[in-house]
Amino acid sequence: MLLFGLDKSLTSAEDFAEVKECLTSPLAKFVIWGLLSALLYHLVAGVRHLIMDMGIGETLEGGKLGSKIVIVVSAILIALVGVWVW
Repeated sequence: MLLFGLDKSLTSAEDFAEVKECLTSPLAKFVIWGLLSALLYHLVAGVRHLIMDMGIGETLEGGKLGSKIVIVVSAILIALVGVWVW
C-alpha cells in the first residue's frame, strides 16, 4: 500500500497532495506506527539472536536477561518512533 502511495505521489503535484492528505489522518499514522513498531521489535530481537550466535547469553539466565533487554530497548525505540510519526 505504501509503495502504491509512493508511485502515485510521484506522478503529479495533485496526486502528491492527495497522498499527503491521506497519510496525515490519525488512522494512517496509527497503522504506520504499528508497522514500524513490529519492524523495530523484530530488528532488536534479531540483533539479540546474532549476539547469541557469537556465544554470548546462551545460558538460561543470559537468555532471560537478553529477553528483558530486548523488551526495554524495543519499548524505548517504539516510543521514539511514536513521537516521530505523530
